[in-house]
Amino acid sequence: MNRFFIALQFLTIFRVRKNLSFDEAEFGRSMYLFPVIGALQGLILLFAWDFLTTLLPDGLVTGMLILILVIINGGLHIDGFADTVDGLAGGKTPADRLRIMKDSSTGAIGAAYVALLFLIKFLALNEMPYEVKASAIVAFPIAGRWAMVPLAHLLPYARPEGGLGAAFAGCGRAVMIKATVLAAVMVALLFGVMALALMALLGGIIYLSARFFRKKLGGVTGDVFGFHSEAAEVVFLILILAMTNMLTLEE
Repeated sequence: MNRFFIALQFLTIFRVRKNLSFDEAEFGRSMYLFPVIGALQGLILLFAWDFLTTLLPDGLVTGMLILILVIINGGLHIDGFADTVDGLAGGKTPADRLRIMKDSSTGAIGAAYVALLFLIKFLALNEMPYEVKASAIVAFPIAGRWAMVPLAHLLPYARPEGGLGAAFAGCGRAVMIKATVLAAVMVALLFGVMALALMALLGGIIYLSARFFRKKLGGVTGDVFGFHSEAAEVVFLILILAMTNMLTLEE
């Protein structure tokens, strides 16, 4: 149970236990519960959607759901997304990119990509067919939190001096397998057989992304975890849309 609270307090603004004690190893082992935290976030969004749709237009509700998720996450992932984009855009070498990413200020390119990220996420959610929308609302935070786990398994930590994500980088195979099984089961409960294709495609994209970041940074950082969490949410929503449309055309 301690690992659950570690994951909850790291990934969200919820502080259930004020005096939660743990070491770095326990911090890393809590990663297998990241998809569960994503499911809780998704359920919060589902309840908000169910309530708000009785009061407000669909487009406004979609925008509010995205805002609620950012608030629940404490802006942690979106900050990492912006910093990663700035580093990739402005650095010529891995050391340059890591130095730029460490700068607390967000550059113009990072801000522009954040705006595009929110726009695509908004459009994907807003255009989601009604028959799968509830499932998609619960599932995309699961995918976003799970995406960090295989990345942590595949890559070492990039900064020799350590940092926020160091406890997670290089996580063991058992942690990765447990997280993947949990995520796959939860997504399967929502989407049935289609979940296998969704998870496999997202997993393949994460693998290719891990190779890219190994080349560009030499590994992973806390910002890169945030980048992948946000990017995976958008990719997962697009995959749901594409596969749902394909199945509709076949009918």
